[in-house]
Formats: sequence, structure tokens, C-alpha cells
Amino acid sequence: MKLECPREQELLDAASANRWPDRVDALLREHVAGCAICADVVEIAVAFLEDREVARAEAQVPPAAVVWWRSQIRAREEAARIASRPIALVQAVATVCVAVASLAVAPAASAWLRALITSLGAADWGSLPGSDISFSWILSAAAYTTLPLLAVGIWIVLAPVVVYLALDE
Repeated sequence: MKLECPREQELLDAASANRWPDRVDALLREHVAGCAICADVVEIAVAFLEDREVARAEAQVPPAAVVWWRSQIRAREEAARIASRPIALVQAVATVCVAVASLAVAPAASAWLRALITSLGAADWGSLPGSDISFSWILSAAAYTTLPLLAVGIWIVLAPVVVYLALDE
């Protein structure tokens, strides 16, 4: 079974140049009438070319000014994205450094803060009227329970913001 025809390329060239069937020589038309492969090629090529013409007629091409404007905006956005990469990298490194420094200083600061609270709690600042609870006891109790919770709460709120700002493009 023969799968190729020597005149197939000539037929495709004529069909793609919109010369088929009126502006080709009579010998090619006679060949297509007698060759099953070329008849199939013509049928398929004409269908593709008609579909291409329909698609070309339906396409809505924007004006050149709109295309230019969009390409300028895209170029500016790309330039800004490229320029912000080093800044984002520095912000990410700074965020990691602050987190590591906070973890490194936390034990020392914790001991210093506890000593300060203990010294404040040891002072006699008076007591509530009608009660034997002193202000120093309230201060030390608040410092040991509320301040760590407050610090954790601030960290939970601010950490995502810092990470977002550091990694934002």
C-alpha cells in the first residue's frame, strides 16, 4: 500500500496559497482526481484552511496602542519584580537573624526580668484597703503570669506580619 505521493507537497503548497482548485494547472487537478492520497490531502487541507479563515475572521485583535500599553506595563512590573528580589532576600535574612537573636537572648533576659520582678515584689508598696494583699504581690503575680502571655500574644500577632513583609513580592 502506497502512503506517499510525489505530488503531495506541490498540492499542499497550492492549497496553502489559496490556489486550489481554480488557479492550478490541469495536470495537478487530473492527478488529484486519480490519486486517493492526494484527494484525501486536498479534503483535509481545504478543511483546515477554511477553519483558519473562520478563526482569523472571528479574532478580535486589539489596537496597536493597547498592545503597546500592555507591554509597557508588563515590562515595568517585571523590572520592579527583578529589582525587589535582593530587597526581599535581605528582609528574609534579617527576619531569621532577629528570630535567632531573640531565641539566644531570651534565657538571659528571662533571668534578668525575673530578678527585676522579684526586687519590685520585695518592696512594700502598701496594700489594698480592707485586705492583706499588697501591690507588690499583685505586681509579681502579674509579671509571672501576664507578661509571658502578653509576649507570646504579641509574637503570635506580629510574626506573620513580619514574615509576610519579608517574603512579599
